Amino acid sequence: MTRTVVLIGAAPIAEGYLKAAGELGLRVGLVETAERVAALRDAYPWVVDAQEVDAALTGRDDAWIRPTETLVARLGPDGVLASSEIHVLAGAMAQERHRLPGPGLDAAAVSRDKAQQRFRFARAGLAQPLHVKAPRLSAASDWALAHLPVVVKPLNRAGSDGVERVATPEQWADAVARRDAEGRLLVEEYVEGQEYSWEGLVSDGRVRFGSLTRKLTTGAPHFVELAHFSAHERTDPLLGKAADALGQAVTDAIGMRTGIMFVEFRTRGDDLVIMEVAVRAPGDHCMDAMSLAYGTDLFAHALALATGTPHEPPSDPAPRYTGSAFVVADREGVLESAHETRWSAWPGVVRHGLDAAPGTPVRPPRSSADRLAWALLDCATPEEREELVTRLGAVRPALAGEAVQRP
Repeated sequence: MTRTVVLIGAAPIAEGYLKAAGELGLRVGLVETAERVAALRDAYPWVVDAQEVDAALTGRDDAWIRPTETLVARLGPDGVLASSEIHVLAGAMAQERHRLPGPGLDAAAVSRDKAQQRFRFARAGLAQPLHVKAPRLSAASDWALAHLPVVVKPLNRAGSDGVERVATPEQWADAVARRDAEGRLLVEEYVEGQEYSWEGLVSDGRVRFGSLTRKLTTGAPHFVELAHFSAHERTDPLLGKAADALGQAVTDAIGMRTGIMFVEFRTRGDDLVIMEVAVRAPGDHCMDAMSLAYGTDLFAHALALATGTPHEPPSDPAPRYTGSAFVVADREGVLESAHETRWSAWPGVVRHGLDAAPGTPVRPPRSSADRLAWALLDCATPEEREELVTRLGAVRPALAGEAVQRP
């Protein structure tokens, strides 16, 4: 019997779910904007139904709840899958109401609230930064000035949006002047150390598969992610084992039931200090990079968990050194070219795309939304991958009115 899944959100980065659904013979119901549904129906004929979301409201969690429930009630699917963070609550509510596999409403709520994460981690005795939740930034002034440098974070945004390192009293005063009207914010100690993420597949509260990713970021003050090095446990097996243990501990702490999740952390001595957790797939083309690294389709594994389909965790084939990397602007201006026709042909770049069109105003990145282009990497050795990331990082986009410069 043909099985059906409702996919909440189908941005280009999530089309891996649609491709995998076709391979698995699944029918798909989409919760998306009218424009996006129209663009996907012809490409994926197994999309059998859709419920539209108001395009003006897609940045709000509650905008996705009613359309999801409407479509789930109409289709009676075998599973519901949230593709990104803004969809997590809508997915969990539908899964709970219709008794479908998922992370659980409790874990979903924790995923959407960084302050609640801090409470859960503290209760479980897991290492995390010292922190305070403030109703407005000025209310945290005494604590912040006593703990500089600190990091200011929104409670429920993603992609480094609104994340800012503050190192001096003068910078704190400036941040308060700029951000005091934002409302609730999290202020936490800045933790020096390499940044990683652990990605896991969880079934009935038990981790079935774990992967370690090393990250390269812009550093202070905004920590925008520039590259991901997949399957890092192959080059650091001891850290990989520690990350797997952390993944299970976080799973237990937030009550994660079934699905895909990731945990971001930094190393501080022997401690793995947790930055945050999310009960959905990682972004930044990490799913594609991990699929290449392990010789399997992680999107298909996530769909299998969501629909209650028996599956085997990924095996570990002959190692490939994969990842993703991003081209960013190093100065303000209007984009003329990201030079993609040149670097996309470099050995090791297996796929690429643009996030900013010519004519777009650009700046050095303050969030993931400021990145200009991406590349999916597949290399034979870790050294080749490191060199390729370095070369991509040196690409200097052409801006309007400037002399053309080669990357």
